[in-house]
Amino acid sequence: MLVLEKSRIYQGTLILVNRAYPVRCQQPKQELCSPFPEQAQIMMEQESARMLKKLLREVLTNDLVLSGKQGVLLQHGNAIVGVSGYRSREEQVEIFENSLLENGRDFTEKYVAFPDHSEHQTGLAIDLAENQPQIDFICPEFPYQGICQEFREKMAEFGFVERYPKAKQKITGIGAEPWHFRYVGAPHAALMAELGMVLEEYIEWLKQFDLKKHPCILHRRREEVAIGYVKAKGDYTRIEGLEALAGRIRKAWQMRNEAKNRTERFRIKISGNNVDGFICTCRMGTQA
Repeated sequence: MLVLEKSRIYQGTLILVNRAYPVRCQQPKQELCSPFPEQAQIMMEQESARMLKKLLREVLTNDLVLSGKQGVLLQHGNAIVGVSGYRSREEQVEIFENSLLENGRDFTEKYVAFPDHSEHQTGLAIDLAENQPQIDFICPEFPYQGICQEFREKMAEFGFVERYPKAKQKITGIGAEPWHFRYVGAPHAALMAELGMVLEEYIEWLKQFDLKKHPCILHRRREEVAIGYVKAKGDYTRIEGLEALAGRIRKAWQMRNEAKNRTERFRIKISGNNVDGFICTCRMGTQA
């Protein structure tokens, strides 16, 4: 059994940040790092930075191998660049106010989050661009083709989602931003893609899966997964049922793989949802 303080509701890779739910916990700067060797000023939360670095290496390396020419290798090696990662509250205020002056209120409220309501303040979000001589800071180009589309096709495997798709503008309250990606972690990114949900929908959908009574069980090729929701109760919330759930997915995994020689790994991760509770994710398998 675990006991979590109320403040933990506002921390973790699955926190929902939008106009209704502000950032409650500022990301400590010592827990930030850059996923870009040549752009040290662009920072992210450490886990999301590590996974973005892996994702970019996967996409760019695949592209380099396919190209086969050294000149093209160098060109594609930095085909995707960072535009904006973590922002302090002060930086978000400055960006918002500058956009009001330069672009007007309608444009700003469509593409720039209000201070304390920006995912960039969590360190879990990144704006990316196709590398070009001129890159727009507010609306960078990240097209649905070429290397950028290859990035999208791989991103769920590494825990990333396109946060503001055009078809979901009424739900997110933000205009389509093909350049803005959010780390939610595995297996949540893949599940969101399968369900066709944005984070607002996904957080609500997960509430049906009570951790103790009715968790969501997923049988993946390389792992067994269980996801459960726990509603917060007062200043302290007791998380019960993790041991039983862990035993359940361990047994299911071993039954599927008893004749195979595999290096197994078991992980439990708990994230607040920034709304009203916690999401517990148990994973057993060979997935990193």
